[in-house]
Amino acid sequence: MKLLTHYVFSTGLLALAATSMGAAFPSALFISLITSVMGNSIIDGLGHEERGGYVRRTPLTHTVPRSIAWGAVPGIIISLLLAYGSQWRVTPLAVIVLLSNLLLGPSHMFLDAFTERGIYVKRRGRWVRFAIAHISYGNSLANGAAMIVGSLMLFAAFSVH
Repeated sequence: MKLLTHYVFSTGLLALAATSMGAAFPSALFISLITSVMGNSIIDGLGHEERGGYVRRTPLTHTVPRSIAWGAVPGIIISLLLAYGSQWRVTPLAVIVLLSNLLLGPSHMFLDAFTERGIYVKRRGRWVRFAIAHISYGNSLANGAAMIVGSLMLFAAFSVH
């Protein structure tokens, strides 16, 4: 899926998770947008390499366990900034940001699992590709559907608030 699709889908998911845990919608939306852009950019930026004139995914970031770690990085940074702003006290919002950002990596892997090259899973000690479907990266219908689902999750997050 395209990076913009990941941004919209993850922002909706993270905002819905944050508001479900008690965060106010405006702050949940703002933080979810920032961490979604940062996290998805990290996952794709570190996890893509160019070989033979085309870009391919690598197991560095395109596995579920590793994507959880890379996707949590922006949540950790934002939570530390929130803690610093409150004289190093742990605030409920900081905890919500940390917890909701654990979903960022798996949401990226979920969308990539539908693309033609898929994601990596470990089988018999080796990283092999796994794909649910083999949809083209630039497929407008698939990217649009994922963006609509992300938008619906944003609407649901607003409704929870």
